Amino acid sequence: MNRLLPFLIVCAFATALFAQDDVSKAKSLIREGKCAEAAPALQKLSDSKSFRKHEGAQAAVLLTECYLREHKRADALKLASKFLEYHVASEYRERMELARAIVLTEQGSVYEGVEAMLRILAYTKNPAAKGHTKDVAIQTLAASLLNADQLQALMEKYPVDKDVVGWMQLQMGRECQNAKRYRAARYWYKKVLNGSVAENLSATAQQGLESLEGLGAGKPTILVLAPLSGDFAEFGAAAVRGVYLAHEQSGLGKKVRIRIADTRADASIALMRTQQAVNQDSIVAVIGPIMSAPAATVAAWLGSNFQNIPMLTPTATDDGIAKMGPNIFQVNITMDNLAQKIADFATKCLDIREFAVLSPLGDYGAAMSQSFTRAVERRGGNVVAFRSYEEGRPDYATEFKLLRDVRYKQENRRRNIARGASDLDAVNARERRDYLADSTMKIPGIFIPSTNPGDAGLMVGQVAYNKIAGTMLGASGWYGRELLIQGKHLVDSTYFSVPGLDISGNKDKFDEFAKAFKEKWGEDPAEDKVSGLSYDAANIVFSGIQKNAESLTKYLNNTPSFESVYGEIKFVRGANTNTKVVTVRKGKFYVMEGCNLPASAQPTAESDKKDEKKKK
Repeated sequence: MNRLLPFLIVCAFATALFAQDDVSKAKSLIREGKCAEAAPALQKLSDSKSFRKHEGAQAAVLLTECYLREHKRADALKLASKFLEYHVASEYRERMELARAIVLTEQGSVYEGVEAMLRILAYTKNPAAKGHTKDVAIQTLAASLLNADQLQALMEKYPVDKDVVGWMQLQMGRECQNAKRYRAARYWYKKVLNGSVAENLSATAQQGLESLEGLGAGKPTILVLAPLSGDFAEFGAAAVRGVYLAHEQSGLGKKVRIRIADTRADASIALMRTQQAVNQDSIVAVIGPIMSAPAATVAAWLGSNFQNIPMLTPTATDDGIAKMGPNIFQVNITMDNLAQKIADFATKCLDIREFAVLSPLGDYGAAMSQSFTRAVERRGGNVVAFRSYEEGRPDYATEFKLLRDVRYKQENRRRNIARGASDLDAVNARERRDYLADSTMKIPGIFIPSTNPGDAGLMVGQVAYNKIAGTMLGASGWYGRELLIQGKHLVDSTYFSVPGLDISGNKDKFDEFAKAFKEKWGEDPAEDKVSGLSYDAANIVFSGIQKNAESLTKYLNNTPSFESVYGEIKFVRGANTNTKVVTVRKGKFYVMEGCNLPASAQPTAESDKKDEKKKK
């Protein structure tokens, strides 16, 4: 064994020398333009165990570059990918990444190829690799193979070199100019001029600016803000589809451009995308954002700085967004409007002045309860008792016991006042015990903003079971068949507010929309209404453009109502106020007509006889 070891070492050293000799010979052949003659030896090294060694890595790089010269794209891509997977920290990594990027570009994956080149520029410390990669990147950009959206995305991700960025900005200007987006083109040409780039690049940008003289702002553009990536991408896609369908049907395709921006459901990103669009394009309206937090952020900026640009958020329901400027509009009904509607109905139509609130834990319950309390107090009423509860539990005896105790103390004080007692809080222990054990506690109005119909029905039953009587009130979470199933006869004569959009007041219009949506996108619009409300928001904007409105903001504020696939949309100070009060009568839903039941729900002599027979 001791004699064999020196022999093995000598053989290994000789093999390395032979491998290095093969690489040297291959280099000489390649310099002479003889890639075909160099390839066999390089292939042998690349396909053997030598691949893992320095000589094998050199051979793989040289062979890949030979493949590129001979336009063997598939072979070059395969070997480059294999190299990058194995040689993670090789000194030749930049060369192989560039080779792979070139192949991707030549095969049509231009965005992916250029992105790989920019990534090399971002990390490499090798001046030669950086210079070569930069040259290839600029040549690729100059070929005008990327569209404006792709260039914008690359600039945001890899602002790595002022000359490369200058070329991207120049190409952005050209793309925008070709699309007749003249304001955007000017913006990008000026960016090039302000970027201290190469003289020839500045001269080209100056020529671009001069060619735009007298062309105005260009094509009017509608900005659509929606989350197209992340957890809410499904909703964003639905919103975009609704807008595109409305755009197609409007006949304004050649006159009005749609610009889509991915907000990722993030407020700061939504604001950045809006600022970019307003600076770059002739933005005449904004549709979105569809989530409340980004919508509030964008609304605050537009409402303060660009009141000539209306913003219509299709689905945001947080209160106060529409108050951020005369140009901000909420197509969906806010929770505050729902709470105000039922509070208004209860105080004016039912003459209720005292209320208890049973609020489900969570943001929705808290917001609805606060809005309802404010609305009641503004109308001369008072919330005399409040309890929170966790939805989904089978029993709420503790919560109702505390609610009954609060109400007993109030009633007891009133009895003491009537008796002329000096101590208004004096309690007869026996009277209290008997009253709480056997009596039904009366609270004129009981507001329960349940989040879903099933829980609303169960809570109505819990109220009755725990000996509390009063008119039961709710909001949009009540509306659904589960209310009738769970609540049975106990939900009769209850009242709750719902968005007018939830009540199919325009079935023919909705059916037309649903049919057109399915024909275009191959599926029905979802029940969440995102696509439909976005379709409505776009149509509202298009109606103003078609009527040549001097100011879209004034047009939206001065138009009494707009037709929607779900019913009328009525803006009052930017908020859609089209809410309805629904009641239950004998297992059916009816929409109240002011303070009155509709004629179809009014009892008749015949129905009274039927009821008597059922009782017997």
